[in-house]
Amino acid sequence: MFFLPFVRLRARTTRSTRQPTSRNLYRACIVNVETQLHINSPHCFHYLHERVIDVKYSFLSLCLLLPLFSAQSQWVAQTSGTSAVLLGASFVSRDTGFIVGTNGTILKTTNGGQTWVPQSSGTTNFLRDVHFPTPAFGVIVGESGRILRTTNAGANWLPVTSPTTQHLVHVHFIDASNGIATGQSGVILHSTDGGGSWTTQSSGTSVELPGVYLLSGTLFFAAGFGGTILTTTNAGQNWTALTSGTTADLRSIVFPTADTGFVAGIGGVILRTTNGGAAWASMTSGTPSNLYAVDFVNGSIGTAVGTGVILRTTSGGTSWTSQSSLTTVDLYDVDFMDKDYGTAVGQNGTIRRTTNGGSTTDVDDGTGNRHTGFLLYQNYPNPFNPSTTINFEVARPSHVSLTVYDITGREIR
Repeated sequence: MFFLPFVRLRARTTRSTRQPTSRNLYRACIVNVETQLHINSPHCFHYLHERVIDVKYSFLSLCLLLPLFSAQSQWVAQTSGTSAVLLGASFVSRDTGFIVGTNGTILKTTNGGQTWVPQSSGTTNFLRDVHFPTPAFGVIVGESGRILRTTNAGANWLPVTSPTTQHLVHVHFIDASNGIATGQSGVILHSTDGGGSWTTQSSGTSVELPGVYLLSGTLFFAAGFGGTILTTTNAGQNWTALTSGTTADLRSIVFPTADTGFVAGIGGVILRTTNGGAAWASMTSGTPSNLYAVDFVNGSIGTAVGTGVILRTTSGGTSWTSQSSLTTVDLYDVDFMDKDYGTAVGQNGTIRRTTNGGSTTDVDDGTGNRHTGFLLYQNYPNPFNPSTTINFEVARPSHVSLTVYDITGREIR
């Protein structure tokens, strides 16, 4: 569901006779031109149109409904406003979050991703990761050792002196003081003053370390290429290699509890520990696709993303279910505020958002067919005058109703 300013409309599509695309998706485009609402499609949807009654509502709510069922979205596409590769995401609440990417891209939302506003980074460097341990304080790391810092919720991003020129890939803070940044050639940087200054630590490896997680001010874990998993119990004075049981490149690590941790990597690799990293067991992910990020909200519920894939577990990693991302691009990061609200980001400015944990809702169209995936895109431009475009996709040709509600929840007729 999206909030949409300045327009009210109602539309329906009828079944197409055109063959499916290679992605097996059917698309429709809704355009309000002057006072006329047109529906058309590159995939030959027949169309109906209605007059737009007026243009006076400040905010409207848009949802995609299929007959005989009020469908609830799973992962919904959001408009990023950029074609940059989006590499990192961090949310401080269900509504407020930050995304970073190539060409110095920083985006911020305060309305759950309905709109994403660019922020000035002062650089064209790739920005690889962002983390906000508090609503106001955040740190970004990127190529050539780039480090940026804000203490005012992103109103200003200031550069911080970095002790390395190696590309930094990941950053994690346990609180407003203690944080670690990791990257290429085994680089590890440590800060104890909220990212104001950084010291280099010896990792004992030269492989890239794209994953790091802090459990306390002294207990850290890092994951990297070649099956590397490292830990320290003295705030990085000494790093010790752990046995992972794999040679795959590991890309992300998370510890939802002190004992339980997860690692995701290339080739669909997912590892789990239940004894604080002393031993790691391979979990069956059900996919050969590369996995670039994993996030858990507790010891049971987690999500992993990768090349066109989103996986969900509610059993502590024992089993994983594939969710419909309706994309084939690489998804490089995922961040969940709780079991329901999460955001994934990736190539070509891709943003996917869920407000129900990515659950799939089957929709019965009355003929016995089950519809298990759709996308409803944010309208663009937004705000607009006098026209806007709304795109949606469904898994097969079918009767679809696109309905708009006003801010009080009343359907606009």
